[in-house]
Amino acid sequence: MNYIVLVLMQLLALATATAAEIEIEANNPRPFGYVVGDTLSQEILLRVRTGVSLDTKKLPKPGRLNAWIELRNVDVIESTSTLHNTYRVKFDYQLPNSPGEIRVIELPAQHFVFLDGNKTIEEKSVEWPITISPITPAEVLARDGLEALRPNVAPQGIDIKPVQKRICFYALALIALLAYWAHRYFGIPFLTKRRRPFTRTYPHLNRLAKTAAPNGYSSAIEQLHQALNETAGKSLFADNVEPFLTSRNVPAKLADMTTQFFHLSREEFFGAGVPESQRSFTWVLEFCRAWRDIERGIV
Repeated sequence: MNYIVLVLMQLLALATATAAEIEIEANNPRPFGYVVGDTLSQEILLRVRTGVSLDTKKLPKPGRLNAWIELRNVDVIESTSTLHNTYRVKFDYQLPNSPGEIRVIELPAQHFVFLDGNKTIEEKSVEWPITISPITPAEVLARDGLEALRPNVAPQGIDIKPVQKRICFYALALIALLAYWAHRYFGIPFLTKRRRPFTRTYPHLNRLAKTAAPNGYSSAIEQLHQALNETAGKSLFADNVEPFLTSRNVPAKLADMTTQFFHLSREEFFGAGVPESQRSFTWVLEFCRAWRDIERGIV
């Protein structure tokens, strides 16, 4: 019997010592005068002996607790001394709903877990009641401005003039770039009084190639001669074409084609004539197109 009493006394002393190891002190917000959207804070002071630490991973996470309370943030400040560790745990709440009449709700009791070596000690605070009130009464007098339902307030318009001006500027800049590109690549005849020689000649050669006229090849050679003469500003022949090509920095491939053109021209008009097997309108069009690209600055 004495042994049982001794064991019970030891257990009681152990429980009392464990309870005395942890001190909980709550700094609660005022218990009244809250409406929907209000925020409030509750600070709980935890004091434990040295060697015991708060397990912050077991603290509640922010989120909706019930229809009336939402936990917005949990903040922990720790301080230590030679005798004990102190934790200031701050809970920030917000009230997301409005009741139809005055209502008593309770800030929840918080559960704390402490680590003491391989042991865990659990303690919790007490609930704290507060009152929340409606913003307006359920019924109002039927007077102008006090109706139960009122129309929505029209949203304030956004000034879009700066955006419109910026878009117009971008559009004009894009149009200018496209116009310049079209002028360089396709040519814009109405911008100049006189079209460039090879740009003007190419459509004629293309039509000759499609119609397959009897003297079409000779006519194409004549038109190319005329375009070369207009480009050089003088009559070009096989013996004076090389200085012209050098002064224009003509690419080597086009220079070779030009030399070949004068050879074909001499055979066509002063020789036995170019054989039918060598009369290639494809080559003629390619030659004219290469000079047209030179005119437009593409090459």
